Amino acid sequence: MSRTRSIKFPNSLAEFEAIFDKLQRPLTSQVLNSAGLTIGSSSKPKLKIANTTYALIEGVLASKTTAEIVIAGTVAADLFNVYVLSMNAAGTVTAQMGTAGATLAGVVFPTIADGYAMIGFAIVNPTGTGDFVGGTTDLDDATVVPNAVYINTPFPILPGLQTL
Repeated sequence: MSRTRSIKFPNSLAEFEAIFDKLQRPLTSQVLNSAGLTIGSSSKPKLKIANTTYALIEGVLASKTTAEIVIAGTVAADLFNVYVLSMNAAGTVTAQMGTAGATLAGVVFPTIADGYAMIGFAIVNPTGTGDFVGGTTDLDDATVVPNAVYINTPFPILPGLQTL
């Protein structure tokens, strides 16, 4: 996604504070190693965190041991979408679905809440006969063919930065 707003020079301290806040908040939550995302082993409609994952969340060192995370939401056949996993300081992992696009470039990432760091995401692009249904359809289903790709983000990723 390209930038949606051009940078305007602030004219007051309040305008500077707003810009710095939007930069500082996501930069204070960072994943420190790869989660090793993959297909669930005991339940294939889930995303699996294969590695113990460490993150620094607003100054607090947090970790999440291996786990299988439920994903929800439907990706219609022939569209692209993402399921984003993020973690907070308590080690709680949440899954959020993006907004689908006709192409990979058309996918819109969900907004990551303050106090969470993105640990990775799965790209889903069903090209078989039917839709991919999170939590129901296996990520290796031979009929739906979800074409799942697992991306680990052990570095700062700021999907909302384009809309400063």
